[in-house]
Amino acid sequence: MFLVKKGDFKKHKGEYLDYIVRNTGITIKALTTFAGFDRSSYYNHILDPHLPYKVISKYGEVLHHDFSDQYPEERTAKSSDPNEITTFEEMKKDRDYWRSRFLDLAEKVADNYKKETPGN
Repeated sequence: MFLVKKGDFKKHKGEYLDYIVRNTGITIKALTTFAGFDRSSYYNHILDPHLPYKVISKYGEVLHHDFSDQYPEERTAKSSDPNEITTFEEMKKDRDYWRSRFLDLAEKVADNYKKETPGN
């Protein structure tokens, strides 16, 4: 499965993730469920040589593995944007929040328009 030389995972982050997962014994289904991804995303992630550290760290939380040891240049990415959306559930919550805000503001604008329009 590995396309890179053994121990040279720095060039292919997806394969290193897969290597760690295979050595832990956790099922892909359990891992992806707890990390907030689906199984097909996992298989796409392990094919990505430039997998974003935010994604890797989500898996690391479930696996209790610190990937910053292997990728020290990514330590800054760990704390750069704690509000970054990385899961589908987070995206849905964010969408619902902004939808609610939009509807509230649209109602206020409509109410103001009715007040300003003569004849109402």
